[in-house]
Amino acid sequence: MTSPRAIASSRPTRRSALRRTAAAGAFLALLLAAVSACAATAAFVDSDVFARIDGGTVSLFAAGIKNNTNISSGPLRLELWAASVPPIPSTVVNTVPTQYKLAQLSLGVLGAGQQFNNVTSPSMTLGSPPDGVWYYIVYLTEFTGAAGNDGYTADDFVVDLSGVTIGTPPPPPPPSAPTAVAVEYYQAQWGFYFVTAFPDEIAFLDGGAFGGAWQRTGETFLVWPQAIAGSLATCRFFSDAFAPKSTHFYTPFASECAVLKTEPVWAYEGIAFYVQPLLANGLCATGTVPLYRLYNNSMGGAPNHRYTTSVTTLEEMLVAGWSFEGNGVTRAFACVAG
Repeated sequence: MTSPRAIASSRPTRRSALRRTAAAGAFLALLLAAVSACAATAAFVDSDVFARIDGGTVSLFAAGIKNNTNISSGPLRLELWAASVPPIPSTVVNTVPTQYKLAQLSLGVLGAGQQFNNVTSPSMTLGSPPDGVWYYIVYLTEFTGAAGNDGYTADDFVVDLSGVTIGTPPPPPPPSAPTAVAVEYYQAQWGFYFVTAFPDEIAFLDGGAFGGAWQRTGETFLVWPQAIAGSLATCRFFSDAFAPKSTHFYTPFASECAVLKTEPVWAYEGIAFYVQPLLANGLCATGTVPLYRLYNNSMGGAPNHRYTTSVTTLEEMLVAGWSFEGNGVTRAFACVAG
């Protein structure tokens, strides 16, 4: 192991909420990502964008959609999609998923500099993808005559990064499934956190590596060192692009993992451990507990993430100016062993 490291956040700077109201009334937090699209003329201008799902119906809402150019837009639509992996902003250029469209609302054309306010759809029939873990996405699309999706391409989108389970939820982990202890460390000079479940790294840091700069915080949680039914492999990356600081980043999202593997500033270090996705209500299956992911918003000039199962720690970090990345109600990011 080289020094504990972190990742430059590939996260967009604007956030919004896609609200999913099922029988239990659950709401899901979403990440708003501006899409780099050369033909795009319109974008969401307010953080209030959501899809309200009630049984087999859905209504779409956007508080503001603006034409940011000096030419008229093509016809615009709001579209609700379900994707098996969440889209990554750097990989989505004028494209929408090729999987399951659940609903759409035609908006018309925006003149140069014009804006739609408080766009609200009627209740529409909601399509349903096959059973599995899905990521709901609200796209703002524009007619450009491109192939696919009736000629509409993506201008902007919001996506639920926590994922929801349709149909049979992942089974609880078998009692015999081996677990590993993930230990958290803190580097006081940088104000950075680092977590590892590798016994050799734990022994290395506990033995005073790097001048003893990394010290245990006292927090730990249990993960699976090997795949179990329904689990997600968590990729680990490293970057030292923020010298003298360096940072690690962990993601269980296959698409995010694939994108970062192609970026030369990030070193892929393998699978760190396994986690389980959230259930549709934002909670965790029996036998598992919520894992929260927090982001420092690049305070101090470098990104850092903290992973914790402690609600107290979650609240403390939010007060300190960090942001949570997870479900809008439960704030959970994933599920780990109980």
